[in-house]
Amino acid sequence: MLAVFASQGTLGLLLLIVMTLRRAGEPAAIAASLGSAFVPLLLILFFFTLSIALLKFSLTDVVFVTFALTALAMAIPLLGLVISAWLGVAAVIIARIYVAVQALRRKGADPAVEYAKVWGLFGTYGIPITIASLAYEWMGGRPPVLEASFAAAGRVALCGIVLQLTNGLVMANVERAYGYAARTIPILFLVDLLVFLPTLPFAVLVTISYPSLRWPGLLGWCLVGVLINVMARKLAGERSASHNLVRRLSSLTNVGRTIALNVSTSDLMLAVYDACKEVVDVSFFTIALLDETANELRLEYDVRDGVVQPKTKIPIGAGLTSYVVLQRQPLLLRTAAEERRMGLTAVMAEEEPTESWLGVPMIARNHVVGAIIVQSYQKNQFTRDDVVLLTAIANQAAIALANARLYQDLEGLTLALEQRVADRTSELRETNVRLVAADRSKSQFLANMSHELRTPLNSIIGFSAILLRTAKGSLEPRFYRFLENINTAGSYLLNLINDILDLSKIEAGKLRVNFETFDLRETVTSVERVMKGAAAESQITIVTSIDPQISTACLDESRLKQILFNLLSNAVKFSPAGSIVTLTVHREAASVSPLKRESVSFVVSDKGIGISESEINKIFDHFHQTDEGRKFGKQGTGLGLSLAKSFVEILGGRIEVVSQRGAGSTFTVHLPLDGSPDSERRTELVERVRGSLRS
Repeated sequence: MLAVFASQGTLGLLLLIVMTLRRAGEPAAIAASLGSAFVPLLLILFFFTLSIALLKFSLTDVVFVTFALTALAMAIPLLGLVISAWLGVAAVIIARIYVAVQALRRKGADPAVEYAKVWGLFGTYGIPITIASLAYEWMGGRPPVLEASFAAAGRVALCGIVLQLTNGLVMANVERAYGYAARTIPILFLVDLLVFLPTLPFAVLVTISYPSLRWPGLLGWCLVGVLINVMARKLAGERSASHNLVRRLSSLTNVGRTIALNVSTSDLMLAVYDACKEVVDVSFFTIALLDETANELRLEYDVRDGVVQPKTKIPIGAGLTSYVVLQRQPLLLRTAAEERRMGLTAVMAEEEPTESWLGVPMIARNHVVGAIIVQSYQKNQFTRDDVVLLTAIANQAAIALANARLYQDLEGLTLALEQRVADRTSELRETNVRLVAADRSKSQFLANMSHELRTPLNSIIGFSAILLRTAKGSLEPRFYRFLENINTAGSYLLNLINDILDLSKIEAGKLRVNFETFDLRETVTSVERVMKGAAAESQITIVTSIDPQISTACLDESRLKQILFNLLSNAVKFSPAGSIVTLTVHREAASVSPLKRESVSFVVSDKGIGISESEINKIFDHFHQTDEGRKFGKQGTGLGLSLAKSFVEILGGRIEVVSQRGAGSTFTVHLPLDGSPDSERRTELVERVRGSLRS
């Protein structure tokens, strides 16, 4: 690679020197033709070329696309071979020196390679400019262009194409030196050409416009070109950031998918490593698990420069990893100097120290399981975004490890139970009792696991809520909206999980209904108090009216509250700001009640969007959402009314709805005041509801 840069740079420099000596009088002749406009024109094209060279795009890790050739396609017809060649080479060399200085400030950059890249630009640009200039003259072009014609425009366009093609051929030699495959080089050449061609009309237009616009017009066009290039780079940066975000989300999804498969501990750690590798530098990657009994950290998965190291143990002490575990907080060190200021030291002190260091604790059920560590020789390699990502991955991995341990414990208990059954077959009755107890424990375990599935979601909602309260002033509005979306989506998903769990309990016939006597007025008042706070945020007033004859009722109070919350929430959700939602509670005699027994009715009315006649019969189907609700822009699960109807029927009641599109809705719930049925009647009600849900 160094030989290619050196040879091409030397050849290019010699070619420029020879052409300059052979055309010693050309610069003076062009300056005389341009007159007082020569110096402004020279400066404008130089700084335009320099600016475009600095605003380059990355095509690969080592190949970049720059529109400097577009600027040089303008310079050749206006300033000729000698001036254009030295102007172009000087501009791109200055831009390359700036990049080299930045690279040399980072640890690991090779000065010889950086200097060779600068030297090679004499050939990368000097040779194409010389050939393109000669081709322009061969086509009949004579700089400076002082006429605007189709012939002049054609010569400028062909000159630009020759310039790009020659530059591509020179770059192919460099790409081979970098080790690119033979089939990749033509693809890069084609992409570079396709990127350049759309800019060629700009170069042609500006060049042939010079005779009429002169240098002030040329300056304006060049400023427009720089501005367009800046905007294009910004869009490319946004696209790259979006792609990076997708990769991060994909990494989280992959870890979650692996956890769901109940894989082994080694497979889980490999999955975590692969997920982190997609988004951060994992040259040094460690998963350390805490052994509280031995007061030490076990390096279960340790990768250094792609090589998996043997498992080792380190005592809990003053090291960085111990600090993360003991403090239960992430630690981000951007340079080795920050490490020294904290008074902490890395464990592997005999090795070459790293610059960037990031560690996050693995916490499951408020218990530290271990830590994930990544390191890099580069300074400032990790960011706060990496902290957030690794924390999310670490928490998922911690829960998976904890669940795996529980599963292993349960598996051990099951094996022991089977052994005892085999040894004591004569005691069948006692064995059966033990099996029933074990089955009950297993069911409880599964129920606990279902609960734990919601633990990460609660963390997402809680932490995003904290960020919403504390980070509004320090975040850009766009990122703050992202946080709001995360919090809203998390709350929506948690409500959906709760509703689905209730629905599944009903379908399985395991929903518990506890009938007890309670103060009905007090229950309605408590529901009203909670809903008024929620409604106030939407600028909606809730008005409650309770029949004075209402006193106590024998129902399941928690299910009654759930029914009223669902109905009132829907009324508030689909009502415009400033409107009123009413809740009216009446005592009904057996003679007028549709239940043919002494009852109580709850009437919830609103003046919201209403429901069309075609959808009245569908609103109690689970997961159904009306067209009006979707158009109103309110998010919902489509389970609220379905659950409300199921609870009403299980309590022995009835629900009715009257609605008109655009004029609001009225839901009426009839429930018996004494709803406690005998066991046979209760089973019949539950089975009836189960049948309606399955049909």
